[in-house]
Amino acid sequence: MKKIYIYNKCPEMEDTIFYPEPSIKATPKWWKKLPFLNDFDDVSRLGYGMDKEFLNNFKKSKNELKTSTIKGCPAVLDSVSSGYILRAWCDIVVSVNDIYEINVTETPMINDFNPEKGVPTHFDSQEMFKSQEIIKQKSIPKVISPFFVKADPGVSILVTHPMYHFNENWSTMPGIVCIDKYPVQLKWMFHWIGKPGNYIIEYGTPLLQMIPIVRQKVKLERSKEKIENLYTKCPVLQVQKFLQSSWEYLYKTNK
Repeated sequence: MKKIYIYNKCPEMEDTIFYPEPSIKATPKWWKKLPFLNDFDDVSRLGYGMDKEFLNNFKKSKNELKTSTIKGCPAVLDSVSSGYILRAWCDIVVSVNDIYEINVTETPMINDFNPEKGVPTHFDSQEMFKSQEIIKQKSIPKVISPFFVKADPGVSILVTHPMYHFNENWSTMPGIVCIDKYPVQLKWMFHWIGKPGNYIIEYGTPLLQMIPIVRQKVKLERSKEKIENLYTKCPVLQVQKFLQSSWEYLYKTNK
C-alpha cells in the first residue's frame, strides 16, 4: 500500500491543531442529517400532477417503494468520503473592501510564536488571470498551514474545495500537487465569491480536501460494444430499472 507522510512544522501547536483526517469523518452537517430515503409526506416529491388519492393508495400498497435522496448516489458518497480534510488550525480573518482588495490574518497571531510556519501571502490575480471578470478579487490569498506532506513514489494529491461543503463566501482553488519528490507545505488558496466585508473563518472549518492519486498512464479508447450489454454489470442501473417498472405498475393499478 502506498503511503503519505505528514509532518507538523509547528510542534508548539501540536495540542491545538487538527491533523488532516479521513473525509468520511468530516462529512457535511447537512449530509449527516439527510435520510437515505424519501418519506413521501410531501406530494411534490412524487412529481408534478400527483393527486392525494393516488398518494394514499401508494402508501397503502404492499409494494410500497421509496426513492432515495442524494445519499443513494454512489458518486456523491465517494466524493464526500474520499481522501482527507484539512481544517482551519486557528480563526482566520478575511477582510474584503468594496473594490475586492483582500487581506487575510490569523488569530491568535500564531506567526509571532511560530515564525517558521510562514505568514499569508497573496498572488496578483489580475496578473495571473488578466481579467477581473474571471476572478473579481484583486489578489488570491495563499494561507500557509503548519503541515508538510510527502508520499511514496508515484503519488500525487488532488487538492480541492471540500466536496459538498457548500459555502457562499469562498471556494478553495483546486490543483494537483506532486508530493513524492520532496516534502511540500500544505497551503490554502481560495477564491472569494462573497460580498465585501469582514469575516471570520472559524477554527476547525474544513478548508480543503486532499485526494491521493497514483500516477499511471491511462488511455481513452472508443468502444464499439453496445452500452446495453453493460447494464447488467451496474447495480445502480438495475435498481433504477426495477423502480421504474414497479412505479409504472403501481401507477396503472392505482390510476
